[in-house]
Amino acid sequence: MTATTTPARVAVRRTRRIPRSPVPALSAAVLAFVAAGVLVTGTTGPVQTAVVLAALLVVPGLAVVRPLGLVEPIGRAGLVVATSAAVDAVVALVMVWSDRWTPVPAAGLVLVVSGWAALAHGVVTVRAGDRGPSVRSLRAAWSARHDGTLVRLVAGGGVLVTGVALWAVGTAQTDATALGEWGLLTAVTPTWWLGAGAVVAVTVLALVDRRFPAALRTASAAVLVVVVYGTANLVATEPRPPWVFKHIAVTAAIQQHGSVDPTIDIYNRWPGFFSLSAFLGSATGNLEALAPVRFVEIAFALLDAALVYGIARALGARGRWAVTAAVLFSTANWVGQDYYSPQALAFALFLAAVLVVVTTLRRSPNSLGRGLVGGVSRLLRARRAPVAPAPAAPVGSTATIAAVLVVVLLQAVITASHQLTPFVLVAALVPLVVVGVVRPWWVALPVTAAPLLYLLPNLDYVQEKFGLTTGFDPVSNVTAASTSISIPSLATTLQSRGVLAITALVAVVAVVGIVRMVRSGHGQRALVLLWLAACPMVLVLGQSYGGEGKYRVVLFSAPFLATAAVHALHGRRLRLGATAALVTVTTALFVGTTFQAEQASQTPAGDVAAARWLDGRFDADDTLTTVGSFPALIGADYPAYLHHWAQVASVADTTAWYPDGMTPADLQESIVDRSHGGDAWLVFSDTQRADVVDRGVLTGAEVDAMERSVAAEGVLRYDRDGVRVYEVARAA
Repeated sequence: MTATTTPARVAVRRTRRIPRSPVPALSAAVLAFVAAGVLVTGTTGPVQTAVVLAALLVVPGLAVVRPLGLVEPIGRAGLVVATSAAVDAVVALVMVWSDRWTPVPAAGLVLVVSGWAALAHGVVTVRAGDRGPSVRSLRAAWSARHDGTLVRLVAGGGVLVTGVALWAVGTAQTDATALGEWGLLTAVTPTWWLGAGAVVAVTVLALVDRRFPAALRTASAAVLVVVVYGTANLVATEPRPPWVFKHIAVTAAIQQHGSVDPTIDIYNRWPGFFSLSAFLGSATGNLEALAPVRFVEIAFALLDAALVYGIARALGARGRWAVTAAVLFSTANWVGQDYYSPQALAFALFLAAVLVVVTTLRRSPNSLGRGLVGGVSRLLRARRAPVAPAPAAPVGSTATIAAVLVVVLLQAVITASHQLTPFVLVAALVPLVVVGVVRPWWVALPVTAAPLLYLLPNLDYVQEKFGLTTGFDPVSNVTAASTSISIPSLATTLQSRGVLAITALVAVVAVVGIVRMVRSGHGQRALVLLWLAACPMVLVLGQSYGGEGKYRVVLFSAPFLATAAVHALHGRRLRLGATAALVTVTTALFVGTTFQAEQASQTPAGDVAAARWLDGRFDADDTLTTVGSFPALIGADYPAYLHHWAQVASVADTTAWYPDGMTPADLQESIVDRSHGGDAWLVFSDTQRADVVDRGVLTGAEVDAMERSVAAEGVLRYDRDGVRVYEVARAA
């Protein structure tokens, strides 16, 4: 096949090799040794937290990632953080599985070993004596003074700083204690909207105008991610969403006991995330997990965006368009799985593994792969013969073996942290191995074996508690209703349609991008992206996961749909206008849909305080009854709530058994049925009452009658901030 027309201006080219600087390695070595000294001296407070946490999340990964030879700085930085977390998680898992919980000495050992490795690498780089990057950077900055770059830097930077300041003031002024059906959309102040609008404007202009400095473009994109992901966490009085308190409780239990107990729950069987969290908390002297939780979603959002940027660069997008892919992914990722949770860590490590695969392990396809590329190229009438680009990273034996080890390390931690994610990585990798795009072929063996071998001893537990499959009917599994409950209203209807619009819009543009890549001769990259976007469908082949399976498919497809979409946007002014419109629309829809849902994501501070008070008083044979949602599992003693069937129940969940309305006598019958010989605790709060009444589950009169009955029979043990806890001793 020969070219018949001029190929489209698709910005796909080999990543330029950038000579290394010794500064990062030497700085990492200094950081590691300072952090180790902090641990030795027993220094406590913010200094210990900041220094030790930064060292543990940066230095170990540098030593592991260095042999890969990656040169793109943003994606490499994301991979360093993800790999550092994986190394720390392995250390933590060894301690909890061996019942040898010594987090501070272990952290010191990790830092000393990785520090010496960073120092050695820095010394070798210094001896190489390459100062080319600095000289070229200065020359490029000087030559750019005539093309308006400096003006854009000053003007864009000024607007960005002003926008950040207005956003910070607006966030501080926002009251999220009593959200209505529109959530944060009506709670944030006009100042917030002005600040956020300025940040969006600078980001969009930086993406469409190539004369904007790359540093400003990257900074504005990062600030945009902080604005859209950070607002809800910063205005919330307590960590969000409500079910995060169970995760906090598991972490606290590991910190207190230094081990895991598989008989308690599924989290103790897949403890990777919780062990890592407990290890980092203990090493940094932060034993209260509630404090840093609100910042975790921001951190994961930035990490994921950096990894998507690296993936986009590896698959042919230039810097400006790779930033566009990262922004599109961030504004299309409405699923909300970046909070303090195992799936957030597993997803970040999944992206890290994909980044390693597409940079260091990607090769030209075999005969089967070439046949697929050629067939698709003929089908779409490609304007030029298929191009087989050289991988951007070195492909020597050292880099290859190091890459395989990193992928296996990441998959091992993913496997020990989350039940679903490792199988998505298997589905993504194995077909690429079959068509020769990923080599060596044997990398698929440990990646596939790890989740299967880990599942075998837990298979009976999973089958008994959750069911291994719900039927091999993908259509039914995708359309299954979610188990979550939302208040039916105009706001929730628009929200549900808005999230579908985001995904549909990005998916349509992504299809255009795939077609354009194939027609311009880049069929190999196109098929890799297409498969990575499609392979998450494996999640719903045999399970609906309580209606949540389809959301996982959207989550795992989003990075690759966004990357494919930017290939539809390269070109002249019309496409630049489409880029600006797409980024603006997805950002607006993301803010509208996620901010509206905040009503269900907030937990009142009064409920949290009451739960913490009850946590130290609840015994293994007691029962707890609440009106609605209540963060009962909140502390290290949370296993006490799980010893018997239905120890914790809400009145709202039992109303289905009483179609004619629930009476105080019905409540008493429910308590007796669930009694295990201990005391009965009942929690009534103003916020729970308002919630169940608004949803039409109970009437206010029914709730009040129940509370009067309980008050007459039991003892009021806690009455604070609109929350009342009653104790009925030795419930019959």
